[in-house]
Amino acid sequence: MRTLTIALLTCCPLAANAQAPNMKEGLWEITTKTEMAGMPGGMKPMVVKQCITKKDLEDPRRTTPGADPKDQRCQVTDYKTQGNTATWNVACKGEGAMTGSGSVTYSGTSYTGVSTMKMKHGGQDHVMTLHYSGKHVGPCKS
Repeated sequence: MRTLTIALLTCCPLAANAQAPNMKEGLWEITTKTEMAGMPGGMKPMVVKQCITKKDLEDPRRTTPGADPKDQRCQVTDYKTQGNTATWNVACKGEGAMTGSGSVTYSGTSYTGVSTMKMKHGGQDHVMTLHYSGKHVGPCKS
């Protein structure tokens, strides 16, 4: 299951022409908490640090939680922004195939969001919910 979670966290490219998020340039600490039925206590939260540059802010694929614009396994559709909130649907093909939707709300120096994904694993249907939180922690380090 951890492999599926990591795949989701790195697979979701978004439309490049969407509105830039209300997000401060610099170093961000991003926490992802995963919930899945049948996993008592859930998985340990994943925490990463990411440098967000001015160039990144011009392309939502670089700032949306879990997005990796280089990975083409997932197709994002219906990407929309309304105010400070972005929403999307996603379908991932190949190993760990899944479908779902997500949203994130930006507020300058922090954000929160959630994605819900449906997949088959071991012949059974599973639903995985990922909760994102990000906070600006200072300037990027060289």
